[in-house]
Amino acid sequence: MGLIGDGGPDRVRLEQAEVEVFLALAGELHFGRTAERLRISQPRVSQLLRSLERRIGGRLFERSSRRVALTPLGERLLESAAPAYEALVLALTDARNVARGLRIGFLGPFFSTLDDAIAVFRERHPDCQVRTLQSSWTDPFARLRSGEIDVLVCPWPVEQEDLHAGPVVAEYPRLLAVAASDPLADRPSIDLEDLADLKVIAPPPSVPAEWLRTFWPPESTPGGRPIPRAGQARTEPEMLSLVAQGAGVFVTSTAVARHFSHPGVAFVPFTGMPPSRAVLVWHAGNPSRRIAEFAAIAAGTG
Repeated sequence: MGLIGDGGPDRVRLEQAEVEVFLALAGELHFGRTAERLRISQPRVSQLLRSLERRIGGRLFERSSRRVALTPLGERLLESAAPAYEALVLALTDARNVARGLRIGFLGPFFSTLDDAIAVFRERHPDCQVRTLQSSWTDPFARLRSGEIDVLVCPWPVEQEDLHAGPVVAEYPRLLAVAASDPLADRPSIDLEDLADLKVIAPPPSVPAEWLRTFWPPESTPGGRPIPRAGQARTEPEMLSLVAQGAGVFVTSTAVARHFSHPGVAFVPFTGMPPSRAVLVWHAGNPSRRIAEFAAIAAGTG
């Protein structure tokens, strides 16, 4: 794939693979690690580098059996090529994102959180296809990391190095899901301290650690009493089924009660924990202007 050059006598025509090898080797200064990073063989790394050096007409690296180092010519090329290549990749990524529309992911309780924002976005961009896809509590960021979705609405906070946490877009008061036949269902409210006398259904073990600190109740009450745990639930229906069976209670929010129900489950106001917050998250390496605009609309600032 040619990247630069129109065939003129004084212009150098470069190949994408050669540029990628040069930039990777400049960062690694090691042929073996460069091959692993690019998932090609080490002889292929050497072949592409020699091809690039022939095109340019000078050596870009000094290499021996003990070290690899950039030559002055290589340093000069790196200084100009690295930002230019990164800008090109970002531009192509942005163009691809615009062409394929906007794909919005959600976790179960939040599937209507963005309805108004989506309606506004569609009105502004009638030619942009908007799709919504559900993500799983067992691996909530999988579709975001694979590129299957562009943005995700999920519980706040998100503390993942490769993901960018955008604005908080909604807050939902806390509720406690209890069996409808339990005397707890008739109480005006239940407090965090009361959980020491109950069994709380736990989330899947794979949920992010930051959610265990904020979205679910702590290991003990404010008074220091341990909060017993019951079985785990991976989905909202699983949780409701366990609660209806009397296996335990579940700390949730009005977001769940709005969309999920069970004849054997009642939702009681719950105190002692802050509201559940919904936040927009996208991959830190995704430069799409559509994501930034949609985030501003959802936050009420765009």
